[in-house]
Amino acid sequence: MEMKNSDFEILHHKEIADGIFDLTLKGGYLEFEPGQFVHVEVTSRLEPFLKRPISICDADPNSLKLVYRVVGKGTKILSEKKPGETLKILGPVGHGFDVNGIKQATIVGGGIGVPPLLGLARKMHAQGIDLEILLGFNSASDAILISEFENYGRMKVATVDGSLGYKGVVTELISDKERTVFACGPEPLYHTLEKQGLKGFYSLERRMACGVGVCLGCNISVKEDERILRKRVCYNGPVFPIGSVVWSDGNG
Repeated sequence: MEMKNSDFEILHHKEIADGIFDLTLKGGYLEFEPGQFVHVEVTSRLEPFLKRPISICDADPNSLKLVYRVVGKGTKILSEKKPGETLKILGPVGHGFDVNGIKQATIVGGGIGVPPLLGLARKMHAQGIDLEILLGFNSASDAILISEFENYGRMKVATVDGSLGYKGVVTELISDKERTVFACGPEPLYHTLEKQGLKGFYSLERRMACGVGVCLGCNISVKEDERILRKRVCYNGPVFPIGSVVWSDGNG
């Protein structure tokens, strides 16, 4: 898919949980693969200079939906933007989830890793894939996008403190280990999926400078065809097969 640099107008922008914002933009339609991301220019000033990479939550011919957490100066500036303002968006970037040939799947999301899976759930549902959706949060106050996901499959929620749904971590809800897993969340979630011998894909998050594969700042080691290769998360990922990342090689 062609990467474009386009202006998008802010339609809605609100805090939906502590430090987590739902940003809906109007502009040129951004065709994307679920799992891809965009770069958002948060200011025209020199500081902060770099665009902020944010995963695409969902998109349709009328709008682009981003859900992000405030983690630094750039996202703090972004959180203060108001409806009617314009943002310059570069994307889509990277490679997303491959759902070709999938009949049954389990989506596993944890925390701020949940938003990039919404567009995936919608696409899978539209293709008639039998879908189980498992979402995990620290507590009920952190839970986001639950009503949206309910439209696309059988859903269960876990919270660490037990304030919503199952008490425990989301991977404890996985009952059918034969289904293909599509995951996004913190790295301990990925380690658990690997220990359980599950097959599928996970989406990585790394600090990025250029975000288009030039600076090599987000390199990781990945097993491929019995070889260890260096891959760029922004360019070759952010989605990789479960079990392919060499965590002991400084990747986690």
